[in-house]
Amino acid sequence: MMLRFRIGRWRFSLNVVHVTDVAGVNSILPDGKHILMWDFDGVTPKQVIESLAEVQAKYRLPTIYILYTGKKGHYMAYCFKRCEWQKAIEIIAATKYVDMTFFRFGVWRKKFTLRITPKDGRRIRLFTKLGSPYPEDATIDELDSFVRYETISDVYEPKCKTREINIGVRG
Repeated sequence: MMLRFRIGRWRFSLNVVHVTDVAGVNSILPDGKHILMWDFDGVTPKQVIESLAEVQAKYRLPTIYILYTGKKGHYMAYCFKRCEWQKAIEIIAATKYVDMTFFRFGVWRKKFTLRITPKDGRRIRLFTKLGSPYPEDATIDELDSFVRYETISDVYEPKCKTREINIGVRG
């Protein structure tokens, strides 16, 4: 539920949502470079595979691991290609259907983060791999930047619409 109200030129917002605590891994490597990470919400498996295959071919990327989050239409992907930050942004931005909230937060924080623990009982599992003749130049063992964070729970689905209250003179 979100309550918003406005007094003159000031808007005030209050969110009330059910959250859950999870852990994630960040894209940054010890040498300051990044691996590639993607998050997809509300898409079909075909859209995920085709969009990742397209950037894989364009950027000559090694194997891409696609994971299913346990929620219909929600996928994640990893590619163990070592990239400078600007190149990682370019590749993720070139990927169709990538979740824009994931992308915006990653750019703002200067690293991408994907959940690695269950969320509301849903476990992450390997969906498929997009093989490649290009070798990986980073390994899972190099990932050493982890974070605990809260995310909106799937258990509680809002049953009412956002309401906005305007207080003051309209001009």
